[in-house]
Amino acid sequence: MQTIKHPRLFSVLVFIILLGTAISAQGQWGPPGGQQAYPPQYQSQSPSYPPQQQQQYPHSQSAPPSQAWAPPSGGGQSLSDALGRFRINLPQGAVPMGATYNFSLPAAMCQVSIMTVTQDQVFQMQQQNFPGMLRQMGATIDTEQPMDVKGRPARFIAYTMRDQNSGMSMHSMNAFISAGGLWVQVMGPEQNVQQISQIFNSVLAGLQF
Repeated sequence: MQTIKHPRLFSVLVFIILLGTAISAQGQWGPPGGQQAYPPQYQSQSPSYPPQQQQQYPHSQSAPPSQAWAPPSGGGQSLSDALGRFRINLPQGAVPMGATYNFSLPAAMCQVSIMTVTQDQVFQMQQQNFPGMLRQMGATIDTEQPMDVKGRPARFIAYTMRDQNSGMSMHSMNAFISAGGLWVQVMGPEQNVQQISQIFNSVLAGLQF
């Protein structure tokens, strides 16, 4: 089995795979009811184009200017970007599915990723499939055991991914917190396991429910 040639791509790949799983499962379970909006981490802005000029024809009336599309009155949810880059009013009927936040700690050479999923069924499926997916990708699962995060049951999974070509190894600590559908991941070079552990515990200690 081939391993990931660039270790930093692994964290991104895991999130893409699991987010795709959540999206595909949306059609199976349907939208949840009474869910609160979660702000997405990234949202690309549509490019703005200058208004098109209406061409005038002799002995004819000019065409009315085109109207920009807008959601129906009394429309959907209003969200603010977590990084303060934008605000958006979503169309009526839009249902939040999840959000992902990525942070970098250059001094510790670590990355922190936090993903939340609004559907319990999707989250449980992600948690159950995660160890098997890691093994298929050639990772070594170092620890897998239950844990407690501020009174909430969680699942702790630590694994190591080694690139045979470069010899580099990445270590990752993960907490799947069932109550709330929250997944916390801290990843960094294997030689920095102590720092990874300290940051992981610090992130969990800083959580507020």
